[in-house]
Amino acid sequence: MIVEQNKNEIGRVPIEDIGVLILSNPAITISSSLISSCQQNNCIVVFCDSKHLPISVLLPLSGNSMHSKILNIQTSVKKPVKKRLWQKIVIAKIESQAKTILSCGKDSSALELMKSRVKSGDPDNVEAQASRVYWPLMFGKDFRRDQKAEGTNSLLNYGYALLRASVARAICGTGLHPALGIHHHNQYNPMCLADDLMEPFRPVVDRKVHKLWEKEIFDISKRTKSFLLSFFSESLIFRGKKLPFVVGLQHTATSLKKALTEGPESLEIPSIAVKEQKEMLLI
Repeated sequence: MIVEQNKNEIGRVPIEDIGVLILSNPAITISSSLISSCQQNNCIVVFCDSKHLPISVLLPLSGNSMHSKILNIQTSVKKPVKKRLWQKIVIAKIESQAKTILSCGKDSSALELMKSRVKSGDPDNVEAQASRVYWPLMFGKDFRRDQKAEGTNSLLNYGYALLRASVARAICGTGLHPALGIHHHNQYNPMCLADDLMEPFRPVVDRKVHKLWEKEIFDISKRTKSFLLSFFSESLIFRGKKLPFVVGLQHTATSLKKALTEGPESLEIPSIAVKEQKEMLLI
């Protein structure tokens, strides 16, 4: 990828080294050959709006030679299997939330107790109950999660959009289709499966935003976006070993594909680290 400004070359990056390409400024122009090369190398392209917030994602859907076969498997998965898979995802999400609360120096016992209450399909909506405990602990008792709100909510939206795109990339790389979800099933949502599988990893973004919240930083700027992007350098714990964040997502997607054919017990979701954050904010 050759980057030019005012007709002068200012940088070159090998396509195969790019996992996510974020086009943050509406004035950016990109060639069709670069888009094609990104797709061939399983690189996602994220387009941002005039406020520099992610608005759409371009994903490679032909990154796996068995895509058609796997698609047939996805469409034939029975409801009981989906419910068991969703149960495991919700439990993993609550575990991640508890670890995040603990890493912020707060009491996570209430969340720890909720894990055992999650049943197949989560009919009691323990996920939502856990969120009502989690958000006030993270951002104060007056905080409300609102996708349309500014400030801390906007920072969360930005981080989640990038996380969602990265999970979708991992999904497509296995041949799974991101629109065929386990729990999410809105007919107008092209990434239902990504929305399912990203749930246990949301707290990784939450920790970054919490660091900004502690310093009373609420605006989306070049520096805050750069800091939020650093969640890609986080490690995940998979089978007792530390893995780079993106590799951990790939293992999760591969595990899900196996679970769709061999049963919910095959789903393995990496856990997040519990150590306290030590990032330096150059803001």
